Amino acid sequence: MKKCVTKTNIYSYNMKIRFLKVKSWLLVTAMGALGLSACHSSKEVAQGGTDESQIDDTKPRNEIALMYGVPTMDYVVKGRVIDAKGNPVQGMQVVLLNSTIDIDPEHMMEDNKNVQSYLNEVADTTNAQGEFRTTVKDVPLDTQRLMVRDVNGEKGGLFESQMIELRFTPEDQVNQREGWYQGSREKDVDITVDEK
Repeated sequence: MKKCVTKTNIYSYNMKIRFLKVKSWLLVTAMGALGLSACHSSKEVAQGGTDESQIDDTKPRNEIALMYGVPTMDYVVKGRVIDAKGNPVQGMQVVLLNSTIDIDPEHMMEDNKNVQSYLNEVADTTNAQGEFRTTVKDVPLDTQRLMVRDVNGEKGGLFESQMIELRFTPEDQVNQREGWYQGSREKDVDITVDEK
């Protein structure tokens, strides 16, 4: 019995092929974008010293994972918040903003759980000496945004909020690493805030 080939069968077959090609392309693209494609190699092979087929799998070995990803760096900003007379200001929230965070002091969404979670994780509030320390992990950049805002109300005075752009240079590098994690940069700053 011969199978009858019709335009409908050919069209259906071509559509299945196109669907499978698009599905495969989307899957590979999504995995690459999410950094899910990776390979595993021994330390000796990664350093070029040994052929992988010659490694004895029964012996313990030091291993590293070679994978795709995005370089990151820690940024640390510490210092003091002072008023125009040089006195320390207590109760100022200081937060170093990740480049993916698009908020400013005037349009804070206090009821947004994501914003509050981020602030709880990376923000610091100045102590009685006006001291603070804030840290953020971000992609390697030359500039970072530092947000300063009054969070204790009238207690100790009312002060203007501000956004400061900090420039980081190679001299701010405190440790250098190889691979995707590129170490950290630190900066000491004194921030002067104006009374409302």
